[in-house]
Amino acid sequence: MDDLIEDVDFEDDHQKPKLILALAKILLQCVTTSLWLMISVACLPLFLLGLLKWELPPTIPVWSRFCKYFTAVFTEGKPKDNVPFTNRVLLFLIFFDVLVKVPVNGVCWYIDELLYPSYHKANIDEPVFMITAPRTGSTQLCHYLEDDVDNFLVPTIAEGLFPYIWIWKLAVSVLQIKQERFGTMFGTELRKRHEFSWVRGDTWDGIARNWQFSVCNCYLGSAFMRWGYSYARLNEPIDEELLKSIMLFTKYVIKKVAYCRGKPKQHVLLKGHFLLIAKALEQQYPDAKFVTVVRNPANRLCSYVNLIKVTVNDSVYKMKYGLFPTTWRVIRDHVIPTQIAYCEQEMLFYKDPADNKLVIPFTMYVNNLSATLQRIYSFCNIPIPDDVVSNAIRIQSTTHNRTEHQASYDPNFNKSLRSLGVKENKLQQHLGEYIEWINNLED
Repeated sequence: MDDLIEDVDFEDDHQKPKLILALAKILLQCVTTSLWLMISVACLPLFLLGLLKWELPPTIPVWSRFCKYFTAVFTEGKPKDNVPFTNRVLLFLIFFDVLVKVPVNGVCWYIDELLYPSYHKANIDEPVFMITAPRTGSTQLCHYLEDDVDNFLVPTIAEGLFPYIWIWKLAVSVLQIKQERFGTMFGTELRKRHEFSWVRGDTWDGIARNWQFSVCNCYLGSAFMRWGYSYARLNEPIDEELLKSIMLFTKYVIKKVAYCRGKPKQHVLLKGHFLLIAKALEQQYPDAKFVTVVRNPANRLCSYVNLIKVTVNDSVYKMKYGLFPTTWRVIRDHVIPTQIAYCEQEMLFYKDPADNKLVIPFTMYVNNLSATLQRIYSFCNIPIPDDVVSNAIRIQSTTHNRTEHQASYDPNFNKSLRSLGVKENKLQQHLGEYIEWINNLED
């Protein structure tokens, strides 16, 4: 990969965190964890009893993963990654906070096993997995389909972040009330690039990884970010326990959602970048359908680098925990190799013609939404409702207007690949076969 990237001096390589603010956040995290510790001590006996009867919930990282992260906070990151010591302390406290909450999260999961064991009997017939690369418009496409509640059942962000039936039954009205506040947890610049809603679907593997520390991976340097936040198999060791946890989380939560609010003839629809478990999903659900949107990699990678930079500068993790933002260099050195690997693995999974796989060119999606939706419904053997296309086109022209959004982007977070030190011609050569595949689909 060295031939793809040239050395560039980024301004944020030399920035330092505000020490007073960082120390205040460290103190606040210590206080918060201490309060949770008292609650967890009370829950510990119930958690141990549940563990004797049922398996470890997929919302709880295995012990080896805790060890990995507690070691990583003081060993990962090279000098050029600019990982400040305050970040390491905060991350250690965040990981310790997750460990402290294990009994609480475990008891929350086991309450469902005790009160609603019949959710395991829910049938998941002909699910649709929209497994795409980041920045292909898949979130918007999922939302268009999600509006067709007669045919599609999409687990929401809230259902993924609070995967407990007993909470859903108690807190539906609360979640609706909190929706407006949920949007304000993310900065304006981030909301321009990604839609957030408690009560809609989103990147499923991102929600599942949230339970496994992965949201913190980008704060420990590019190498650790590649290890812990890969979307396709790389040479770096992939944590098989993470994949198992994501599979179990997916299996149980979609059953819970189908049990609670599923209707006859609905197809569970999950959207995300979980190519790592695509083969496993294909084996577990033999009647499943798989959909992807393929886009020119240079444009997509450029958009993705900028999105991650906005996220680490503008998200709840910076505001709540006070973590010093990851630099452009770290993000670039993560995105380029992992997304090249994703392109290669995506082509391997989707290239051969199959009745259960559909590939949609990005140009078709952008230029002809009507034909795109017709194609998806035909692929899923579902008659398309009369109002689906008209509603989607209306939303695309207003809420999802790409031209308006892009024109409003802050230029400080809208860098080109060239300015990031990426040799675009080399990138195109490296992914020549993938680009040819996309071009043939567009012909």
